[in-house]
Amino acid sequence: MSHIKQKLSDEIDASEIRKYLKQHPDFLIKNPDLFNILTPPDRSTSDEVVDFQNMMIEKIKNNLKEMQNNQGNLIDTSRNNLTTQAQVHEATLSLLDAVDINHLCHMVSRDWPDNLHIDVIRICFEQDHKTSFTDLKEISSISKGSVDKYLGKDDIVQLRGNVEVSEDIFGPAKSLIKAEALIKIPATDSNPPGILAFGSRDADMFYAGQGTELLRFLGKSFHKSLVQWLKVSN
Repeated sequence: MSHIKQKLSDEIDASEIRKYLKQHPDFLIKNPDLFNILTPPDRSTSDEVVDFQNMMIEKIKNNLKEMQNNQGNLIDTSRNNLTTQAQVHEATLSLLDAVDINHLCHMVSRDWPDNLHIDVIRICFEQDHKTSFTDLKEISSISKGSVDKYLGKDDIVQLRGNVEVSEDIFGPAKSLIKAEALIKIPATDSNPPGILAFGSRDADMFYAGQGTELLRFLGKSFHKSLVQWLKVSN
């Protein structure tokens, strides 16, 4: 008995829906999202006749789904980029709070990793130059020519993922690091050539082809602050 009532109810509902659609022929135009749900009738009349209209509708539905997925991915990427940009700006502004050159280097190598969600940040400068750093705790010495060795003469930033990094740059953290971003610090009258190195245990954190604008900005911000403190110190 309940089965009969259910069947009768379905027929009544379908009848009401048909009546409503006849009274509102533009319903699907005003509700195009229903095309993703509704299944159009197959208009093929035989095995040799293909319903191209049905195929086109299915293709449009698939394209719409793909476009919606891409749109969602684009929104997520934009949000992540804005978050990263905000973190970079905060890290850069924090350099203004440095009270001396040692504090500046401490902020970059100790505080920036937490702010930027990076496992290790190392400040490295070449030795055996007219200007050198031997009394700054947070600065590591690398041999003369190392900057060109690791970055080449033209590269400002080098990104590598899933690699074995150099112990010269990352020291005892070498075994932890699986991806690196190396930022060149150019030589000036105040400093020898150097490298600002970012290391991550996530092998996919850095990779070739990734945008480098924010990394360049961090490198330049640190370098300018460093030079200003070196001038004050001298």
